[in-house]
Amino acid sequence: MRIAHHLDRSPTGMFHFRQKVPLDLREVFRLTVIRRSLGTRDPRMAQVQAYALSARYAALFDQARRLRGMKQPAPDDPFLLDVDDPRHPLHIAPWKLERTADGFTLATECDSDKEHAKAVEVLRVLMGAQPLPPPSLPVDALSRGRASASRTKVGITVGEAARKYLLTLDSSLLPDKTRSQKKAAVNGFAQWKGSAEPLAFCSRTDIAEWVQSLRAAQLATPTLANKASYLKAFFAWSQAAGHYPPGDNPAQGQVKYGLREKRLRRKLGFEAFTAEQLAVIYGPALSKLRKDVQLGALLGLYTGARVSELGQLHLRDFIEEDGLPCIRISADGQGQSLKTDASARTVPLHPRLVEWGLMRHVEALRNSGQTRLFPRTKVGSVNGHGNFLSAAFGRYIKSIGVEPRVGKVGFHSLRKTIVQTMQSAGVPSEYRAQYVGHELGDEHHAAYSRRYSMSELAAKVHPSLHSLGYRESMGE
Repeated sequence: MRIAHHLDRSPTGMFHFRQKVPLDLREVFRLTVIRRSLGTRDPRMAQVQAYALSARYAALFDQARRLRGMKQPAPDDPFLLDVDDPRHPLHIAPWKLERTADGFTLATECDSDKEHAKAVEVLRVLMGAQPLPPPSLPVDALSRGRASASRTKVGITVGEAARKYLLTLDSSLLPDKTRSQKKAAVNGFAQWKGSAEPLAFCSRTDIAEWVQSLRAAQLATPTLANKASYLKAFFAWSQAAGHYPPGDNPAQGQVKYGLREKRLRRKLGFEAFTAEQLAVIYGPALSKLRKDVQLGALLGLYTGARVSELGQLHLRDFIEEDGLPCIRISADGQGQSLKTDASARTVPLHPRLVEWGLMRHVEALRNSGQTRLFPRTKVGSVNGHGNFLSAAFGRYIKSIGVEPRVGKVGFHSLRKTIVQTMQSAGVPSEYRAQYVGHELGDEHHAAYSRRYSMSELAAKVHPSLHSLGYRESMGE
């Protein structure tokens, strides 16, 4: 993070406050620069203390000028006092956190609500937390004339919040791999922060330092981005459940790709297949594959669907709309899930899929008592429903000599191929996005536009895909 103007850091990591004395007061204070250790290596805590000190010194300088005008000696510097001295500007009364059945309470040895409120606010700021509820005294403390300490509830622990959140992850809606990744991220942060720590005291600085610790462990930026997104969902749930103050989500925006990383991701990501590569992939060698792998490869070529979307298809997802055979991609069935809300869609089947006998194959599966397009798919597979298809397709293209130019090739290359094919044919972005399940960034489109009908979508998209030639029948 950027160091504040009045801060510098020693080689040991300790922060110091640095303030130049105004020229007209240097003779009065007999100093040119005020520099003192803040006793912390935490950048957030040091920044807050620096702001407080700079404001106090500004007031001190104003007072010195007034006293000098009245020919009186300059005021003593209160910051020269010990921090335990009640006259020190940063002094707060002794405090401690106590575990209760409901979470934690903050106990201070204060003589008034005002003093207790000051202690709570100073601790809140220094720990980077959001504002806590106003402090209140127990009835018995009021009756005893504040004989006992004031207490402020600060909520449940990080570990307890993590446990409750993870119980909300529905195994029927999330692949096992995604659920285990979310669990690892949330539990990993809880372990790093300390499971017994109050959740309300987690700050943006905490998340930033946790991310930095993962980066130091050589985790790649995409992995960090995933973990941060899972933690963002955890804090969003915590806010909705009332366990964390509303407002800023501390995990928001913690991991960003630099320009160089963005260029590398584009360069080293999945490549679209060339026309020459498609001719080899969908040549005679394809007929030697298992029928279900052939089917997946053909569906990927003409729908651009994600491999996980195809792998989880039920036979009831084959429907007719506008008089056209279509597939419905949704998260409505058991074990089905989607990457984004925009992924839910209905796609008209390209005529060549029908010519190859896709609908006859679907009907044959129904008659044999099957319920899924790919019966060998394992529901709840750790790597997703399309893992077998992705792996088989990857082995196939490698065996026939299809290699990437710079990045990588695989089943996902089919999705990139179909998008670029539509783009080259002049298919508008709205049609492309609806066909493959992308979300357009234009908020006006989402607010004012309707989805295209299946006949409209087919008329605009299908002609652009005729060049992706493979003409043999699927057979039975």
